[in-house]
Amino acid sequence: MSLLLKGGLVVTQDASRRIVRGNVLVEGNRIAAVGDTPTEADEVIDCEGCAVLPGLINGHQHAANALLRGIADDVPLEEMLERSFAVDAKFTRRDVQLGALLGCVEMLRCGTTSFQDLFYWEDEVARAVRESGIRGFLSWVTLDEAFTTQHGNPVRNAEAFVIKHKADPLVTTSVGVQGVYVASEETCLAAKEVADRHGVRLHAHLSETRKEVYDHVAKTGLRPGEWLEKIGFLGPNLNVAHGVWLTLNEVRALARAGASVTHCPVSNMKLASGGVAPVPEMRDAGVAVALGTDSALSNNSADLFGEMKTAALLHKATRWDARVLPAQTVLDMVTIEAARALGAAADLGSVEAGKLADLAVISLRRPHTTPFYSSNVISHLVYSNRGSDVQATIVDGRVVMADGKMRTVDEAAVLERAQESARELLGA
Repeated sequence: MSLLLKGGLVVTQDASRRIVRGNVLVEGNRIAAVGDTPTEADEVIDCEGCAVLPGLINGHQHAANALLRGIADDVPLEEMLERSFAVDAKFTRRDVQLGALLGCVEMLRCGTTSFQDLFYWEDEVARAVRESGIRGFLSWVTLDEAFTTQHGNPVRNAEAFVIKHKADPLVTTSVGVQGVYVASEETCLAAKEVADRHGVRLHAHLSETRKEVYDHVAKTGLRPGEWLEKIGFLGPNLNVAHGVWLTLNEVRALARAGASVTHCPVSNMKLASGGVAPVPEMRDAGVAVALGTDSALSNNSADLFGEMKTAALLHKATRWDARVLPAQTVLDMVTIEAARALGAAADLGSVEAGKLADLAVISLRRPHTTPFYSSNVISHLVYSNRGSDVQATIVDGRVVMADGKMRTVDEAAVLERAQESARELLGA
């Protein structure tokens, strides 16, 4: 099966960051050629007036929480967690699968082709991944048994999940850690041992709030990043979300270990976590930094175009420097840099022959993107475009959304089922 994306502005995100006016030829699930290509294929998508770019990568999500959208707005983190835990305790496997499916549909409509998830019952999230056709980097969350609602031991649950889904082409399994506030040294190291033994990655929350940091200092005498380095948890297979309250010493520790970070600016701002993650310092130290939306509980949206604009403006405003985090850097953070952060740069993050065909086609023929040309397309993608401008989304060589219509699932049925499930959960 072949696919031709014809006549667009191809934002390659290759090492030279070339923008090529031409075609992208897909054969099977890989990109076969970029630029001058044959003009015929089994399916042709007209990309005139559009940018063709690598599918966006959402570095931190809890996709199943799409069912909880809007239940805890305009409240601080602690109150948001109380409200979410009360509903979360009622979650069934069906709710997790349905919420994750809703989240996957939302992401695909916004040009996101991969996401990294942190949740329990990730086997149900994996079902949603397969059904929707998105690519999932799924981390089963671990924490001390004293704090969990999971049945059985969370570390053993995570290992069973990793083993069960190792051969799935759309699912990359990993082990998650909720955070130092509910995961002891024993749990952190047990999670790392499982990940190392199975050759998979780790994903964890880190230093999201000042309270988390100060409580840990009071308990251990060390900041969370310092403590994780001391116990031997940090490593090149680790990606941490948030990193709002990291010191420069902790940033250097992450860099020494080869760990990466996912920056979630909208979630952190909405929850008034205070402070701004030291993203420029992370990048200067050599830490790969991705962007993530976090869940619908603390963001309400999974649109990475909005996340890019927010990230750029937040750092410019707080640094009093318009040159900080330019558009090209921010686009990197949802494409090639995100792929590096997830250990997937050999296959994802750029439009190059041989890479997996995860692609997004986004219209530039909108009032808010006119005029457009090669020299301003990167700025448009970050500052002007919206997820609703996405015309087609391709994952693993398969067109999963085109011309405003999902091809993999009955979207209307998904929305109806999600609304019904939310009513049952909330008693609304």
